Amino acid sequence: MDAVLFDLFGTLVPNMDPDEYWPCVDEVAGILGAPHGAFRELWHATFSDRMRGDLRDGHHVFEHLLGELGVRADAEALEGAITRWTAFHQSVLTPREGALECLDALRARGCLLGLVTDCSSQTPDLLDRTPLGAYFPVRAASAHLRITKPHPDTYGHVLTGLGVRGDRCLYVGDGNSGELPGAKRLGMTTVWLDNQGAQHWKHGFVGEGDYTVSDLREVPAIVDRVRAVGRGLPEA
Repeated sequence: MDAVLFDLFGTLVPNMDPDEYWPCVDEVAGILGAPHGAFRELWHATFSDRMRGDLRDGHHVFEHLLGELGVRADAEALEGAITRWTAFHQSVLTPREGALECLDALRARGCLLGLVTDCSSQTPDLLDRTPLGAYFPVRAASAHLRITKPHPDTYGHVLTGLGVRGDRCLYVGDGNSGELPGAKRLGMTTVWLDNQGAQHWKHGFVGEGDYTVSDLREVPAIVDRVRAVGRGLPEA
């Protein structure tokens, strides 16, 4: 087992809490002078466009939404909306409990680390402002690649960057976007992180893997077990 690939949202960072997410969307709508209900509906409808980078974070996405709604906003309102949404986006990239400990333990075992995430265009830059950024110089960000999981090229981008084969990798994710079956099709050993009641979003959700954990700190032990089996030893 040479490498471990991770999902981001719902895995390395907690799932966005709808009780915080939607009020922030409403707040942004208010800053822009847009009707809350219609803005929410359109924000939800354009999720895939944002994940593929067809709508980029910042002026591009908000000007598009306002155009669709027939609403005009001045430059000050646009900047205010961007600032508010970026601050929220940054706040949800806080590493979940045990994430950094897990990553350090994997590094100590000689594992290469990669990130495969469906995300909007500003996420990679915001991630680099957190402790997580330094762990993932090789990453597949959907809005930059213009494809989302489970397209094989999302994983392939990271496998190529790390110089490893799929059958030499572990993939860890919360199960959204069909990511676990997608990784399995490329030969990876899959680990489902079961968020239980905190799995707030289920977009293409498949909650099953070769292994199941409820805490990322369980992942290094799985690497040990898979390596032991590969050497013909009993599982630890």
